[in-house]
Amino acid sequence: MAPAKPRRIRIHVVHESRMLAEAISVKLKTLLPGASVDGWTKSWHVYNNRDQSVADVVLLDNELSNGTPTAAKVATLAPHGTGIVVIGATTYAPAIRRVLAAGAHAYVLQSDPSESVAAAVAGASRGDVTLSDSVVELLDEGRTPEVPALTLRELEIVSAYLSGSGASVPETAARFGLSAETVRTHIAHVRRKYSLDGETVTKMELRRRLIRDGWILT
Repeated sequence: MAPAKPRRIRIHVVHESRMLAEAISVKLKTLLPGASVDGWTKSWHVYNNRDQSVADVVLLDNELSNGTPTAAKVATLAPHGTGIVVIGATTYAPAIRRVLAAGAHAYVLQSDPSESVAAAVAGASRGDVTLSDSVVELLDEGRTPEVPALTLRELEIVSAYLSGSGASVPETAARFGLSAETVRTHIAHVRRKYSLDGETVTKMELRRRLIRDGWILT
């Protein structure tokens, strides 16, 4: 009886580094027969506005520099039934938990071995959650911090308002097609969540606290 043919797993990499996408492709050919990187996109906006996708698994860069939080990207992909593997440098447990809670099947550290990436891709293609030993250890160690909870909409707006060089309220409103008053309301909600005993939290201090808690990137 002939051996079963390896199940094909089509992977699309959304990452700023094409070199990384090519390296993953080479490694997976050896570690995971049937898996192939069929596409690479360095921009979330371009990938999210594509006509269609034939990928079984999306490998998503946690540190894409476009201002949209990774959890929001994952929440956009999750309803389509695509396997989602996030790869990143952050070791901050609350940030990793948010990505998994949004629907990611795996979070892989950039420092994890190729075998961990292969296991995550294989699991995601089946709809299974797969965590490497290093990520499990991080999550176990990071159970104590209490981090204010933000809604997905609050996170999207405050990220656009604060990430990188930041944006004004009118600029943020135009980006999401909202009124300036609605944007101010969402920002005020986040400020209240991060206010201690009614203190006034400045824009720079709010940004510092959100970076500390892994909500936004530097």
